[in-house]
Amino acid sequence: MPGVLFLILLSSCSGDSPVSRRYPCHFTFHTEWHPASMIFTALNTNNYYVSISMSVYHGAYVVNTSDPNGKKESIALTNDIENLAYSSGIYLGAGGTNGSIILGHTNFNGYVAWDGQCPNCATGYTTKYPLQWTDNTTVVRCNNCHRTYSLETGAILSGNNGERLMQYVVSLSPGGVLGVGN
Repeated sequence: MPGVLFLILLSSCSGDSPVSRRYPCHFTFHTEWHPASMIFTALNTNNYYVSISMSVYHGAYVVNTSDPNGKKESIALTNDIENLAYSSGIYLGAGGTNGSIILGHTNFNGYVAWDGQCPNCATGYTTKYPLQWTDNTTVVRCNNCHRTYSLETGAILSGNNGERLMQYVVSLSPGGVLGVGN
């Protein structure tokens, strides 16, 4: 009988994770080598969020960052250690290679990362439904379905009912290596 109870308890825990597994996400960034970056600032400032995407320029991976105020930054990953993280490809959620994530530090929940595509409009790999900044820097909006979402919690703030933002796990090593993924 104790074995049956263990199996019931084990099975009751599955499916409760807020981490989205709909689309693969893998992002690595060495904040220790880029301490003045917008990403470093987002990790160390409550309610400051940045949108992150990747590109390739002359064979090097480039981390492109923008914030709600229109500030932009591009950082070329110039060493083998940084580029090694992407040797098997770039995976940034629903947008795949061309996707984006939104990273920040909330008041209550610590580090968060959300997919940059609307979870209620993106039904397959796409970049057609990007979340846009609003006048409130902690809220994003989908211009297709007109839902607004909280970057603090991922919840829908206005619009039709639906799914909350697709969330990814954020880790920051003591050495300063940021990992975002599922």
